[in-house]
Parts: sequence; C-alpha cells; structure tokens
Amino acid sequence: MPWTPTQQHRLAVEKEILDRYFPGKVQWIDPTVEGRTRIEIEMTSNSNQVYRLRAYVPPDYPNSLPELVVAGSPRPMPNWGASGSTHTLGRKDGCLKICHYYAPRWRPEHTFYEIFVKGRVWLEAYEGHLQAGNNLDYYLGHMN
Repeated sequence: MPWTPTQQHRLAVEKEILDRYFPGKVQWIDPTVEGRTRIEIEMTSNSNQVYRLRAYVPPDYPNSLPELVVAGSPRPMPNWGASGSTHTLGRKDGCLKICHYYAPRWRPEHTFYEIFVKGRVWLEAYEGHLQAGNNLDYYLGHMN
C-alpha cells in the first residue's frame, strides 16, 4: 500500500529538514514503499568516529514511534539486549536498536531530525562508555 497524500507531504517536509541539517549525509531507502522505508544518516562523533544510524518509518507514520538502530560503526557494536542502563532495545535486522523516545510520549509533531539528534547524543554517550567504562545511563540519564 502506498503512502497517503498526507504522509507523502510529511515525508517531503522531513526530507527538507534532514537535508538542511545533515547535508550530503542522508540516504532514503525504499522511500515510496510504505512499511519498508528507512532513512540512514552518517554521523561523525566528536572523536571523528563515523557511524551510520538507520530509522525505520512505520506504516502509520507519524503516529507511531520509529525504530532507530546503529547500522554501521567503526568497531562491532556490543551484543546488548534490552536494557535501561545502556538505553538499548535489543536488535533489529542484526543491528543494535537504541532508545530515543519513551514510546508513550511519542507525538506526531516529533520529527526525524529530533530522533537523529538523540541518536547522536547516544553515540557520544557510547563513546564515553568505551573510554571511561561508565554505563551509558551515567551520561544520558532518562531521555524523553
């Protein structure tokens, strides 16, 4: 089933926002196929490590919380399951799924830009964990 006209408009707006803030770093995968659309963004951390975050666009977007994974990293990601201390939710498509919003607090007004910014914050906390050994919760607390 194709995206509705309202969803198509919303995704076009999302594309403009992402292209503005992440120029040349955004890749849309199957953008016209509802339920298969994914967005990937290359992120460079403060320590110059390059990661790729992938967001899955749910079929009823923007009404449901999109999932976010670390799709590419300079070293293998840990095999963490669902954990509050690491802000992870298990795996999806073999990738580490990270928490970016508490699902009941998701609202249609939130954007993919916000999701990817929270993903970038998670990556910085992850690198802090690698350097100092602290749990990610030490850096992140509870994200809304």
